[in-house]
Amino acid sequence: MEKPIKFESRQPRHLRYRNHYRSYLVFFLASCCLIIPYWSLRFLGGDANLIFKEQNYEIAITLSYFFIFGAFYFFWLNPRLKRSVQVYADYVKLHDGKKSEDVHFNEIESVTVVCWSLFYLKMKNGHKYYFSSSLERVDYIWEKIKDTRPDLLVDIDFESFRLKLVQYDHHQKRKEWFFRHKFADVINWLILPLLFIGVSYTVQSQNIFINQRGMYFFRLGMYSLLVLLLTTFIFSMLLKKFIFDARIKKQMGEKYTDKIRDLEFEGIIIQRSKFFQLVTSCFIFSLIIRMDINLYSLTKIKEDINELKIYRGTTVFIDNRFNCVDCQYYLKEGDVVIFGRGHLGQVMAKPGEFVGEFLLDGQGRGLANENVQRVPINHLAVRSGDGANLSFIKMDDLIGKINK
Repeated sequence: MEKPIKFESRQPRHLRYRNHYRSYLVFFLASCCLIIPYWSLRFLGGDANLIFKEQNYEIAITLSYFFIFGAFYFFWLNPRLKRSVQVYADYVKLHDGKKSEDVHFNEIESVTVVCWSLFYLKMKNGHKYYFSSSLERVDYIWEKIKDTRPDLLVDIDFESFRLKLVQYDHHQKRKEWFFRHKFADVINWLILPLLFIGVSYTVQSQNIFINQRGMYFFRLGMYSLLVLLLTTFIFSMLLKKFIFDARIKKQMGEKYTDKIRDLEFEGIIIQRSKFFQLVTSCFIFSLIIRMDINLYSLTKIKEDINELKIYRGTTVFIDNRFNCVDCQYYLKEGDVVIFGRGHLGQVMAKPGEFVGEFLLDGQGRGLANENVQRVPINHLAVRSGDGANLSFIKMDDLIGKINK
């Protein structure tokens, strides 16, 4: 007589990795659409050897970015986009798209909580399986381990970590429908940045000359994106910590199995928080415009410039407001400026002034020199960093003044 087949009394839970992880890939592709055309235009329109010499640091950063994100995609993101987990009564089945693997709870040697929602199962054969809230409803796995192998959780606060898993699961799930409030999102992520860029240009162009408009607007765009991402992250964590986590803790405290999200409540709270995010972002944007924060930058000196007492490895501030001679932030003789493709020099004369090189005799007296020239209009006379050359540069090539 054949032995009857034993069926599971309940259908296994089928857990998948988060859908919003695909946005990481979208971000990478979008950044490629900006980086690749930039370098293509640079190499097509200039000397490759010169570009490698002058921008080797930027090229190294770009290549490192592609390498790190490529490794992140192939070794972490892509496997998770294909992977899923089925939770049975006494084991879990791991699927990676092509094959599956069974992890039986009776083969577990120990369970270790790493941090936040991350824990791993160490098997008797030494292999480790990691799980976290990147997997939907990972608390089901935790509960099945408790039901099957309570001896593994003697030294672990099961209820506390179970609550944490549910809280992180809800938090991750809220990310997937964060942009459900279309009107508020359009204002926060489209209209507000455009207003910031427009107001910044209108206010700042009255006091300074904007020579490199492309770079100017690019920086404003990056500042607006940074502020929006920062405020979104801060408000998201505040809501999680003080409202949503506290609510689910109270809810599960009253009823052990009640882990259901109150979608209507969460929707109202998130929608209202976007108004406060709007106000906070406007305040930060106002500070940026008021303090001209977007007109400052940092750079690291690549070689010693003894004549200007600036040495290799030194990080210097660049005040991009100082790029003219007849505006509020004007340059004067002796100022150290950066111009062109990162060249440094010292201002010697302004447009219309006379300038020339002279030699000293043995007694330190200046010798007459017929090589005296008048600085052309819209140009500056600048002495090179090594002090060997004197050249005229266009005002449009000025980037800013070095604040040592």
